[in-house]
Amino acid sequence: MKRKAKQYLEYSSWPAEDKALWKAAFAVGANLFDETGPGAHLAERTVQQLQYTYGKFLFFLSVEHAEVLERRRAEWIDAKIIQEFVEWQPVTCGAMTLSIYLFHLSLALKILYPCQDWSWLLDISRRFKARAKPRSERNHIITSERLYDLGLGLMDSALSSGKPVTGWRVQTAFRDGLVIALAAAIAPRRRTLAALRIGKQLKKIEHLWSLDIPAEDVKTKRPLDYPISPQLSRLIDIYVNEIRPFIAGAKTHDYLWASARGRPMGGGVIYNAVRRRTRKAFGFPVNLHRFRAAAGTFWSVQDPENVRGVKDLLGHADFATTEKYYIMSRSRLAGRVLGRIIADLRKGRVGQKPPA
Repeated sequence: MKRKAKQYLEYSSWPAEDKALWKAAFAVGANLFDETGPGAHLAERTVQQLQYTYGKFLFFLSVEHAEVLERRRAEWIDAKIIQEFVEWQPVTCGAMTLSIYLFHLSLALKILYPCQDWSWLLDISRRFKARAKPRSERNHIITSERLYDLGLGLMDSALSSGKPVTGWRVQTAFRDGLVIALAAAIAPRRRTLAALRIGKQLKKIEHLWSLDIPAEDVKTKRPLDYPISPQLSRLIDIYVNEIRPFIAGAKTHDYLWASARGRPMGGGVIYNAVRRRTRKAFGFPVNLHRFRAAAGTFWSVQDPENVRGVKDLLGHADFATTEKYYIMSRSRLAGRVLGRIIADLRKGRVGQKPPA
């Protein structure tokens, strides 16, 4: 199969003006007295996304408008150029993908050229987002207790299979189950989950494990501290002492999630493993980001009076973000309850309390 050519310019190939602007805009001072760029506060992953999108835009210009690369960007970027950029994307790019590209491009331009008004580009991004059709998988409600039960089930099946812990099926089933259970319990971001190291972010005090996650491992640059339940601590003991040592190459590093390839599991590998396990269990995949929404929804249903605590669990700076993106609306939850009541009536189960 022919490898698809890159559709973006890597930073090393950018025009000198753009590289200089980018370096200044995202400069991080060595101490509090050094000058920093307007984008210095952004998480590393966010900066990477902005750099990728801006690289796509520069690649488009190099192919379609090479002459304008010699001019100052802020003076000629207009709606017509943006329209051409959108039309130049592959037909497989949906409205949501295009919305994300334009949002990232507007944010990058706002940081590179702060004196210009880029609100018009953000408006275009919002129009594409409004046009996008919701993914069917979003109609599948999933909450933390189902994910946690799946993780426990995978670990239990691995231990009761009768097969030795040296077998890769037992190792990966227990490891993936622990990933799912831990993610359901604390709802970390993928980057944070992949960065866990034994004795560093993951520490044991007497009989219980806890997570002490420094700011550099968190998108919002806010340190996080989570106690781990006795049940989950016992399962971590089994994994660390009885499962992980037999995974090939695990003794060469201290990352919690060991891969059979002799190296730590990267965020993408963990992501794929979780989707594969959840698809098999539920009939639809659940990515790691949806674990965070599952936690918010579960908390809002079980303890609505203290739902603002979800903000601290997810590491958000304010509750508005939590409420907008991570807690399912009460009307949607109520609609699902009504649907179950109607289904029970059709089955003749009149008078029985619908499941929670």
